[in-house]
Amino acid sequence: MTTDVSKLSYAELLALKSQLEEQIDAKRSEEIKVLADGYVRKAIAAGFTLREAFEAVQPYVPAASSKVRQAGVPAAIQFRDPANPGNAWSGRGRAPRWLVAYEQQGRVREEFRAEAA
Repeated sequence: MTTDVSKLSYAELLALKSQLEEQIDAKRSEEIKVLADGYVRKAIAAGFTLREAFEAVQPYVPAASSKVRQAGVPAAIQFRDPANPGNAWSGRGRAPRWLVAYEQQGRVREEFRAEAA
């Protein structure tokens, strides 16, 4: 199916583009469901459990970069305020006010390094 779009206005082209994107997303969802269904049926027909089938595809899933931290996993504490142990910092981002205040008093950041757990 070919449609001559050269005579459409800019607004009509944008509307067509929007419709196409919706159709593409819908088809993508349909096709991935068909692929998944086929994979599950083949695995079950071959006598495997779904867990075994999913474990078999894990090597094909790219691992998260070691530099990218997992969402929801807090960073390890690197620095702690001896006067108030509730004040802690992972060493990421901007230094907290309590540490900046100590540094302005002439103290060195390494004094506050938390002991390894």
